Amino acid sequence: MNTWFITGCSSGLGRGIAEAALRRGEQVAVTARLPEKVEALAKAYPERALALRLDLNDKAGVERAVQDACDRFGKIDVLVNNAGHGYRAAIEESEPEQVEELFNTNFFAPMELIRMVLPKMRARRKGMIVNVTSIGAVRGALGNGYYSAAKGALELATEALAKEVKHLGIRTMLVEPGAFRTSFYDEGLKGSGASIADYDVLAAQYRKGNAVNLRNQPGNPEKGGEIIVETALREDAPFRLLLGSDGVRAAETELEHRLTELRAWAGVSARSDFQR
Repeated sequence: MNTWFITGCSSGLGRGIAEAALRRGEQVAVTARLPEKVEALAKAYPERALALRLDLNDKAGVERAVQDACDRFGKIDVLVNNAGHGYRAAIEESEPEQVEELFNTNFFAPMELIRMVLPKMRARRKGMIVNVTSIGAVRGALGNGYYSAAKGALELATEALAKEVKHLGIRTMLVEPGAFRTSFYDEGLKGSGASIADYDVLAAQYRKGNAVNLRNQPGNPEKGGEIIVETALREDAPFRLLLGSDGVRAAETELEHRLTELRAWAGVSARSDFQR
């Protein structure tokens, strides 16, 4: 039986992951900023689920949550960094305090959680770290530059991490979801209070005040959670797992464009070499 520590379980993909792991008979530390939102899961699985308060902007609280999970279950086999939120603003409109909080929630806090669980994973020569990023980490979207940057930073750090811990028996996986029918587009989405008139022509495409959640996103968080758990437990799990047909299409388009551009300019790139 594995023990999972999952962030952001109050709704959406995080809750889908937690429910899927519990249905499989696993032990799960189910975390949320408001633990009352996950109490029902703990009550449904009293022997295998532990509801914990976790605010990623409270480092001492994060440390307590990790310790409480270890005290209850004795170990953490699978860490899932899922909690996060979006941020809509043109780069010039973005507010520094909001950007700092965004990076802490989506990048620095998940990396600190990884640092907290690695010592015991190393000691046991076993563990799995799953970092949920976004299709936004594959390509920067209009008005989502800082969100894409934070998720992109998590991806690149995870690439390095994978190389550092593979020989220790610790596995890593990135999950890149497309659009899922969750609260991400409601309370999970923040925006700048600043606006610059020169960007008004684009405002309908990105500003939070103009966003209307029609709840018609293709991604099903319950199915997504089941796929993440099922895939993470496989020995042949991929390093990157795209979720959703829209995510696959967006990644294909972006990567094909990059490859086309790379090949078109390869000759120019090579001219910077010393001549042999």
